[in-house]
Amino acid sequence: MPKRPRPLSGLDAGFLYLEAAGTPMHVGSVMLLRPPRRRRYDFYEAVVALMRERLPEAAPLRRVLQDAPLELGHPLWIEASSVDLDRHIEKRTLAAPGSLAQLWRLVGELHAEPLPRDRPLWQFVVIDGLDSGEVALYAKVHHALLDGQGGIALAQVLLDAHPTRRGLGSVAPAAPPQVRKQRAKKSVGASAQGFAQLVRDLPSLLKAATDAARGAGSLLGKLRDSVMLAPRTLFNAQVGAQRSYAVASLPLDAVKRIARHFDTSLNDVVLALCAATLREYLLRRKSLPPESLIAAMPISLRASGDASVNNQVSMVQCALRTDIADPVERLAAIAAATGSLKRQVAGVRSWIPTDFPGLAAPIWAPALSRLWAEGRIAERLPSLANLVVSNVPGPPMTLFMAGAKIVHYYPVSIVTHGLGLNITVNSYDGWLEFGVIAGKEIVPKIATIAAGLDRALDALAKKVH
Repeated sequence: MPKRPRPLSGLDAGFLYLEAAGTPMHVGSVMLLRPPRRRRYDFYEAVVALMRERLPEAAPLRRVLQDAPLELGHPLWIEASSVDLDRHIEKRTLAAPGSLAQLWRLVGELHAEPLPRDRPLWQFVVIDGLDSGEVALYAKVHHALLDGQGGIALAQVLLDAHPTRRGLGSVAPAAPPQVRKQRAKKSVGASAQGFAQLVRDLPSLLKAATDAARGAGSLLGKLRDSVMLAPRTLFNAQVGAQRSYAVASLPLDAVKRIARHFDTSLNDVVLALCAATLREYLLRRKSLPPESLIAAMPISLRASGDASVNNQVSMVQCALRTDIADPVERLAAIAAATGSLKRQVAGVRSWIPTDFPGLAAPIWAPALSRLWAEGRIAERLPSLANLVVSNVPGPPMTLFMAGAKIVHYYPVSIVTHGLGLNITVNSYDGWLEFGVIAGKEIVPKIATIAAGLDRALDALAKKVH
């Protein structure tokens, strides 16, 4: 029996509306894999067979968009009666010599292409021809379907901890059917519950706002006062149709050692590494502003144990302290800023909305997005951030897909008008895997920024005695 259509939340639908500005809103990954040495093994055929087997367990990959009646509300998810894998999984072969530089260039090209909306919003591309003998799998899924944590949950369905045995062992056991059913039921009513919750919370929110106005020391008052304006940089420009992409892999133990030595979090060190390479990049171009660059950082609003595959995120600002030349002093300043930020966010996390009413939103929201793009408004208004930096925890052990060993597992994220650079990192099997993406006209030689992450790690490692 087909499931009833489910309205998208305002946040999920927002990623669809934003595409009217000409910026595709899908997230993705690119894996480097080592195929098994078995006769007649073909990775492309193995991936198709895997998806045919596991698609029934991957609900987001079976969802298709349907307009609300008269477009009076957010679009709906309906379940496709069938999924034509030939339209979702394709194969590309790199021309000789098959270098990694060619692969990253192709990933940038593929990531610039929007997903067709007449089918489930995902695509896999198997890429062979690498001179190393490895193969690559580029995957993209629309952000309307899931956030970073939701992507990890989906990966748990498709990936294995053994080349010939299914499952991830103790990494993340699948929820029992009864729990999954309860989650689905909860998800269906999310929009109505969210609106009702907002109405119920309105008195307390108004009281908090009043307290903030009366007392400069209140939490919301501090949050209001802490909103920063970012200096104008090369990255705060209109994004074109092309993307540049590069990667870096840093040993996780080395980053953890630095974090322990300086008594900071691992994420603080990640931010410091990003700050260092951006400072170096802008200095070389004589474009480093005297004020600190500001990163927009996604934060998860997901409750503990919630494995639903939708978006439960918001954004916060963090100063990268690129105005400080010394790497150790810069790390300490970033750690102080994130410590204060964590305390502030913890007090208001439950009040941050992930939904908004959908009355005629499919009409007015895309129109606003087009106006934003056509008027180049992002270049006219003050910037709240210079780039996006995102850190998502990933699997700690070696994984396999369709029998092939995943050697590296890099994220591929989103850029938008005014935020033309995005650095996303996830951990995998002892590595921190950085995916750096930008509008190609904004950062044409993006490998320079990725390479700077290694130099930044070396500079901090030398300070550890």
